[in-house]
Amino acid sequence: MKSHLRKLGPILVSLFLATVGAQWVHAQITDEIQAHLDHSFVVGNTTLPPGDYTFRVEQDSELAVMTVTSTTGKTTVDVLVQQTTANHTPVHSELTFRKYGNTEFLNKVFERGSKDGAQVTETGRQEEHFAKESLQATEHTEVQK
Repeated sequence: MKSHLRKLGPILVSLFLATVGAQWVHAQITDEIQAHLDHSFVVGNTTLPPGDYTFRVEQDSELAVMTVTSTTGKTTVDVLVQQTTANHTPVHSELTFRKYGNTEFLNKVFERGSKDGAQVTETGRQEEHFAKESLQATEHTEVQK
């Protein structure tokens, strides 16, 4: 009996790690998200004008860097992100912004069909200034079809 357990032990551990690892791999955005925004927004220290953008979590970055690129290719911004979980499963991809006055800061991105997404962890100078002034941000979500 003990020899069977010794043989099965490594197999069971491998299956467990493969299962846990598979869930972690799907814990982030895996596809590019295309979005049209009617307003300017800030990513890190860069203000982007209204327009069409692609949001992509870089797979070779250990899922810690998201790239925001204008569809014209003129603007590319990299920002640090971490995993976050939504309180619902979005039917369409969603972008969440924090808004101070008329300035909107990218906060979270969720891919359609997944509660797991990316949250921006890199705060730019402008947002830090608003926070130091004790201004309250409002949060709003834009659905992308």
